[in-house]
Amino acid sequence: MFEPLGLSATTLAAVDEMGYTQPTPVQEQAIPAILDGRDVMAAAQTGTGKTAAFLLPVLDRLGHARRGRGPLMLVVTPTRELAQQIAQVAQAVCAHTHHRATTVVGGLGYEPQKQALKRGCDLLVATPGRLLDLLDQGACSLDGVEVLVLDEADRMLDMGFLPDMRKIVGKTPASRQTLLFSATLSNDVLAHTQSLVRDPVRVEIAPKGTAAKTVTQYVLGVSPEAKKRTLVEVLRREGSSRVIVFVRGKHRADHLCRILRKKGFSCAPIHGDRSQNQRMHALEQFDRGEVGVLLATDVLSRGIDIPEVTYVLNLDVPHDAEDYIHRIGRTGRAGERGWALTLCTEEEYWDLREIERLMGRVIDEYPRAEGMDLGERPLTLDPARSPRDRIPSKKARKREVAGRQQRAQTPRKAEKTTDERSRRRRNGRGTRRRG
Repeated sequence: MFEPLGLSATTLAAVDEMGYTQPTPVQEQAIPAILDGRDVMAAAQTGTGKTAAFLLPVLDRLGHARRGRGPLMLVVTPTRELAQQIAQVAQAVCAHTHHRATTVVGGLGYEPQKQALKRGCDLLVATPGRLLDLLDQGACSLDGVEVLVLDEADRMLDMGFLPDMRKIVGKTPASRQTLLFSATLSNDVLAHTQSLVRDPVRVEIAPKGTAAKTVTQYVLGVSPEAKKRTLVEVLRREGSSRVIVFVRGKHRADHLCRILRKKGFSCAPIHGDRSQNQRMHALEQFDRGEVGVLLATDVLSRGIDIPEVTYVLNLDVPHDAEDYIHRIGRTGRAGERGWALTLCTEEEYWDLREIERLMGRVIDEYPRAEGMDLGERPLTLDPARSPRDRIPSKKARKREVAGRQQRAQTPRKAEKTTDERSRRRRNGRGTRRRG
């Protein structure tokens, strides 16, 4: 129950309307500390209700800015999708608390956002680049910020937003309350953000590399040339409704989307080259069931709350093991069950082993692969492998991959040479002249 956390009756009405019944661990620990005015550094795995953990207590005690002034609360988040998602939750709470919320993100026109800021707001949700642009243009002031939230702090560091973060923080009052939410409180995150908070309450629900327990994980070894047809076969066998397929690269997402459409699947791509309207339209179509499959890059892997995702398919193994944790966290959210399948080639084997080492567990082999065409040389996984096994350096891995590729090509070269000799003999060339 949320009542013991100290929220007012007004905010509890919003909680009830949103359908929350029991607070998640991060909400249970963070909300009382925020209500007490403490700075908070919180880490929790994806899908654990971090957005509500900071919106509910702050809006519960936040005042109202005079017309044409504000914001009093600023939430900075790395991507447009995250900003829109936070704004949706905020609107549900603001309907009860009567706060005014505004969102400014890249990919949309400046003028409507400038006009919204000119009218004033209590809560501003922003991406770093667009916020700095508006600050430079004199369209926004952060002098009145009482509460600053840095959401997905680790992701902002990964995306190179540290200088922008420092500029934004420098334009807020030193007396502010600062709330930092992240998937992990790694040494890197702590080193770059510790100076932004004062005597913070630490909330750490899950250590680095902890995957959601509600997600069953599988891996399937394939040949590189078999990945596309394996994807099609999995979608046909397991269903193609509410599925997210993660790939490496924007062009690959577009290409695969065209292939799946020709095969009769309804799908849409989501990546950094798509406009904000295109990305939001794809998510809305997916939510309504008009699109069954999203082909996505890692722009979709962090923090986006898409309800009832049936399963996640990693067509390509991510280079960063942490990205794997976030990808599979798109399913099995809010206590629901989900599952994830990763297709892995020999070239991606050590990336898979890095993921297993991070999680401290071996991923089970996909049990329903019988009859699938997995290609000429599908990866064979050792069932006795251990996450504690020594993993070679990246340089050694490259040498190993190059050696495998060379060995794989050698029989073909020999075969080609034999065929060439036979052809030359048939044409009367390549034989010794007799005198």
